[in-house]
Amino acid sequence: MYRFALSAGPLANSLDAFAALTDWQVGYSTELAQGHLAPAVNGDMTAASALQLLLSGTGLSFEFRGGNTVVLVQQNSSGDSSVLPAVVVRGDVDPPERVFDEGAGTSVVGREAMDRTGPRHASEILQATAGVLTATNEQNPSVSVNIRGLKDFGRVNMNIDGMRQNYQRSGHGQRNGEMFFDPEFLNEVEIQKGAYAGAGGAGVTGGVATFTTLDAEDLLDNGERFGGRVRATTGVGDWGNGQQPSGSTLLALRPSADTELLLGYSVQRSESYRPGQNGQAVYWGQSEDLYPDASVNVVEATDQQAHSWLAEGSWYLGDDLTLKLTALGSAMAYGESQSINSAMLEDAGYYDQYCDPPISDYWANHELCQSDPGDEALYQVSNDNRTLTQNYALDTHYNPVGGAIDLSTKLYWVSTKNDSASTLNEYTLTTRTDTLGAVVQNRSALELGAHWLDFNYGVEAFRDANQPDVDSYQLTASQSQALADATPQGQRLLVGTWLASDWEYQRLTLSPALRWEAYRLWGETGFNDQDDRPDSDDQGETLWQFQHFDVDRNDTAFLPSLGAAFDVIDGRRQQLQLFANAGLSWRPPQITETLTSSAVPFHSPPVVTIPNWRLEPERTTSWEAGFNVSLSSEDEQKRFNLKLNQFYNRTEHYIDYVMFVNRPGDVGQPPVSAPSAYANALNDRIFLGQELQLDFQWRRFYGGLNVTHTEQRANPGSPFNESDHALVFPAWPLGGPEGQSPDSYCPDPDGDYDTDGTYQGVCAVGGNLYAPPVPEWTGRLTLGTRLLQRRLDLGLNLTCASQTGDYRYQDGEESGEKIGLAEYCVLDQYGTYQWGDSLRLGYHLKNVTDREYIQAMGDGVVKTYAPGRTLTANVQWTF
Repeated sequence: MYRFALSAGPLANSLDAFAALTDWQVGYSTELAQGHLAPAVNGDMTAASALQLLLSGTGLSFEFRGGNTVVLVQQNSSGDSSVLPAVVVRGDVDPPERVFDEGAGTSVVGREAMDRTGPRHASEILQATAGVLTATNEQNPSVSVNIRGLKDFGRVNMNIDGMRQNYQRSGHGQRNGEMFFDPEFLNEVEIQKGAYAGAGGAGVTGGVATFTTLDAEDLLDNGERFGGRVRATTGVGDWGNGQQPSGSTLLALRPSADTELLLGYSVQRSESYRPGQNGQAVYWGQSEDLYPDASVNVVEATDQQAHSWLAEGSWYLGDDLTLKLTALGSAMAYGESQSINSAMLEDAGYYDQYCDPPISDYWANHELCQSDPGDEALYQVSNDNRTLTQNYALDTHYNPVGGAIDLSTKLYWVSTKNDSASTLNEYTLTTRTDTLGAVVQNRSALELGAHWLDFNYGVEAFRDANQPDVDSYQLTASQSQALADATPQGQRLLVGTWLASDWEYQRLTLSPALRWEAYRLWGETGFNDQDDRPDSDDQGETLWQFQHFDVDRNDTAFLPSLGAAFDVIDGRRQQLQLFANAGLSWRPPQITETLTSSAVPFHSPPVVTIPNWRLEPERTTSWEAGFNVSLSSEDEQKRFNLKLNQFYNRTEHYIDYVMFVNRPGDVGQPPVSAPSAYANALNDRIFLGQELQLDFQWRRFYGGLNVTHTEQRANPGSPFNESDHALVFPAWPLGGPEGQSPDSYCPDPDGDYDTDGTYQGVCAVGGNLYAPPVPEWTGRLTLGTRLLQRRLDLGLNLTCASQTGDYRYQDGEESGEKIGLAEYCVLDQYGTYQWGDSLRLGYHLKNVTDREYIQAMGDGVVKTYAPGRTLTANVQWTF
């Protein structure tokens, strides 16, 4: 099965796009295709079904010539087929090449690119993808996708085959929206950026990241009834660096002409690894005297185990109807540290500097040099985790002859459950998110002379339910409840409908769209508060109205968008396309942001969070503009593709976790002992920048380049920080005891309105936690060559990122405490050899120069260094 999104147009162009997507070789004469128009083909279907649709109404059909090679034939008046001279259409290009035909900043990571990456952590498959970053903690196998600066709390729809992965877990770290998956089962990852008027676009502002799994047709050639793929990988010798034997098996069956089955199982294992030993991953600015760089020999708690499974069944009920069932899941075990031990890191730094070896007799006898601070102390394991994910889906696709109906439906259920056992205290915290969702969409195509109209419309809905629990014999009931309420119980429903259209006339395409969405969030929360206002009759009394609060919030939004594309050059071998897109999107508050009311047990100083049921939805305005260039030679041995675009997004009412805010009954500016809360920013969060995607082939040589330049700002700027990217928030995010607005409530200790330190008349604070700045520059260069009749593939990946400031946006020039991640460039080398038709041998040499670094957007609290030089060998057998 393939997911087609082919626009109506000249038959030759449609055949090129079909071949690029399916890897089929299609033979036909140039004269044969001239004068024919192909209809739009959209939805999930087999390659043969899609080709039949493309040829409908042309008087043409196709015949197989072995494997995935077909030739077009013309039906004569007697009904016999006559084969015409053939010209081979390219059919062996990487499917991600299709992004250069799309009038948007779309990015695709294909299976071939994943194999060349050789990921140890799942997030590596997205490293340096244009416009995309991942907030990665090497101890945790989850992935949190950042698109153009926006991430967490549903800003990005991370989904597997259209099934939303909405799991959230509060706590240390910078990932408040995580997904778990095994890259072994993936076929590709597609990134739609910005406002998206289509299935999956509801409630997201950053974009849609769709992780598509393999299906039986990816493993079976036409006519085959049984096939499969077995893969294994392991670390090699002293450079194995904790990589344990791992592998996967996929079996595909076609028991009948209308039935396809796929079964898969994967085991991934690794031990704690050694980070790179050259360079410096963390920079300390003016504090480097206090925090000298230390050599870390082992990153503890990076040992992991994962068992994953996949089962799919597809039934073709006649020529028009397809039914598909999917079951996918993983069971993972891993440890975590709450943060790196800065005191031990300091001791380790001094030990390296003065004691290893001792620089003098004085230091040889110094107390500091009598024992080597262990690496384990730097990453004290605080939690042992067991995570279980389950994904189930029922898909249908109905596509009768004609362009009016191309109907797809999906019903799915996703459950992610994490049992986190504290190694420091006797309790186990369970966090669980269940998502029930449904999507119904249809595509209709209409031809009116030289005009083509393509409509896509539908409805989607999903409901998230959080179910926390605490198991402990040491905690009191109130402590257990406070711990569970960090990721609180509650439900959230989001419903959206959309109408999107493409109007094509000659070289111009316009794409207007309109979405309507509604949300509802409900649950129970509360917190303790007392009235400290000196002019209040109830001064010193408990504010009982906040002890228990039934929350039931809802809102709606109309969200228009518009796209345009113009083909300046539209030849068979040369194309130049200009495009621009703009749209509005929104993100209603999440369960955690609204209902969290917690106090972390045993934490010193205490960390108290109060809920905020007055949160407003975020509203984002985004636009992009750019161009595509595609050049190729007649023999397909030389090609060049380029996409360059500018992007901009601006979010009003941006929600973040704010340190040190006031309860409604408090007066004066909040002290350092004040609680925290989620709040809407008073100024706007802005991200803007440029993206470059380049792909080329020159005979046996190939390469690619992805570069992203990102700037982040807050507008207007903050009065508390000279940096122009600091957000500010109301000091009383819930307002006053009688419902006073957060925008107008600011009592001083005397009960008077405090006009000092206000932000545009609002008493404001800074200090948001979950918005680490993105690196200004990221990029990846790939260069490779194919030798020995293209059986040997050798290549290099060079991945770079500029330095990143810490999550508090501290300025070392002023505060003297600049902490952040240093810039880096990491070189990887890979190679494969295809032995016959079935056996492939390969290796990956990661981090060739043994560079010490932390992945861009890596965890700013734990600071887990990335693996050092690592050599792995792999084998793949297909049958």
